[in-house]
Amino acid sequence: MIYFDRPTQERVVAAMTAKLEPGGYLFVGHSESLNGISHALEHVQVAIYKKAGQLEERRA
Repeated sequence: MIYFDRPTQERVVAAMTAKLEPGGYLFVGHSESLNGISHALEHVQVAIYKKAGQLEERRA
């Protein structure tokens, strides 16, 4: 994503966030950052972000 312009980065992050389940994690490369990008993810640590909520238990 570092090669994309800001609007494209925001669209990519929004699309990926929409696909995550609540409580799901988004891992980005260490050269990537979501700083300065509008998003709805919680920063966990370098290169790791989490969508708000809890993962639901799946039953087999």
